[in-house]
Amino acid sequence: MTLTDLFTQPDPAFGQAMTALLETFHRSDDSQAPYQRDQFIHQFDQSRMPAAGMSTQEYLARLATLVPGASHLTSPRYMGHMTAPLPTFTAELSRLLVMLNQNPMKMESSRLLSFLEREVLAKLHRLIYRQSDDFYASQMHAKDAALGVMTSGGTIANVTALWLARNQACGDNLFSLYEQGYRGAVILGSRLMHYSFDKGMDLLGLGAASVWRLDTHDDNRLSLAALESALARCKAQKLKVLALVGVAGSTDFGSIDPLPELAAIAGREGIHFHVDAAWGGPTLYSPRYQELLAGIEQADTVTLDGHKQLLVPLGTGMLLCRQPDLMMTVKREAPYAIRATSFDQGRFTLEGTRPANALYLDAAFQLLGQQGYAGLIEANYDRARLMARLIEESPAFELISAPVMNLLSYRCIPPHLQNKALDDAANRQINDFNVALQKAQRAEGHSFVSRTQRAVGRYGEQPLTLLRAVLLNPLIEQHHIQDLLADQERLGKVIAHELFGAKAPQA
Repeated sequence: MTLTDLFTQPDPAFGQAMTALLETFHRSDDSQAPYQRDQFIHQFDQSRMPAAGMSTQEYLARLATLVPGASHLTSPRYMGHMTAPLPTFTAELSRLLVMLNQNPMKMESSRLLSFLEREVLAKLHRLIYRQSDDFYASQMHAKDAALGVMTSGGTIANVTALWLARNQACGDNLFSLYEQGYRGAVILGSRLMHYSFDKGMDLLGLGAASVWRLDTHDDNRLSLAALESALARCKAQKLKVLALVGVAGSTDFGSIDPLPELAAIAGREGIHFHVDAAWGGPTLYSPRYQELLAGIEQADTVTLDGHKQLLVPLGTGMLLCRQPDLMMTVKREAPYAIRATSFDQGRFTLEGTRPANALYLDAAFQLLGQQGYAGLIEANYDRARLMARLIEESPAFELISAPVMNLLSYRCIPPHLQNKALDDAANRQINDFNVALQKAQRAEGHSFVSRTQRAVGRYGEQPLTLLRAVLLNPLIEQHHIQDLLADQERLGKVIAHELFGAKAPQA
């Protein structure tokens, strides 16, 4: 095959091989190629590019050794991360999207897909803000306005929200804050704010120290008393509060901050109110659970992340703005591409080049519909409540946070500490035990949960290692949850024996 043929001659055998690879992959789990860092490094230790290209058959042989080592995120026994399994139609749609290779930053490089992107953003804006038909008719395709922007993920959406808040407060000149009499600037939110806010404030030249992480209550919601105290300190220290951040689905617990109260405080103080709903935003599709997000419609900006509960591929983030003219505060142009008189969405985006991933959302919206999303979300929330009940019924586990959405945290208790009062020394043992357990389960590869470390109210300020389960896969059934917990209990007996000399049978 010549170089030109690579651009003009599709290889049917290549496509068939991809299908076969995926089918084999989805029938297996991580145990087929256990995580062994030294082995993986050795497999990819060549720094020189091949002098000549290989045949497609040779490359297929290379892929056959690579794919089994990928994470089996779609396995119903893999309940550790916020990455959605994808509907089967995504595979063919991605082929179309990749080969079209459109860039929606500019009309000339995407044409009709730029208008599709605006329509998708309008659907999500309506989900959050519920404006009138007349509003969307006038604003969806307005020239110098935007209901929101597509980004490559929730992190860039959150950073963009901070960019907007900063420019609202002082334009793009931080020195104007000092001219206004301030000694600096901060953002306020709970200790469970996503780490993207630290990145954003660092990028804006304010430093991670300008991110004030405030106390939460035992239910993992931001303490309003702590917020009021922080606001008083900011006034006393002459610090400008650029933004108040509410979390709608924390990554550790799935908890939701008191959004109506935060909105009222932000309005009272004239502060930009941003809600990070990267995880929890699609809850609004569910009639049964949508009240969990009451108050989100008062936010100035809202982050959503498509690769989570919207069930589309990675790289599909969104920032939505309550007021369509807000994006004008970060408008930028370039004479060769994004001109001042243009209709281009690239005027408002941090990224200058990005794929037309709005097409994935359009397909999901059209094929699933609001009722489809509601059914999937409610089933996953029910699965989390089922898992919580199974955990509470066993002395081998301790439920740390009752599920608000479809994410919960818990820990496994070694046999010698089950049904006993737990002090700091016991918790240190349990921390070591859960780290070893999570690593052993990951290495075995049959099932998986992730882990985090947080202090929880019942044990004071002592950091605890927690297991973290994410119930996102619609293929998860009760026996998968039971099998995962059984794996942990079995492995736990072995680990307890190794760590503590406890009498535990080898599994």
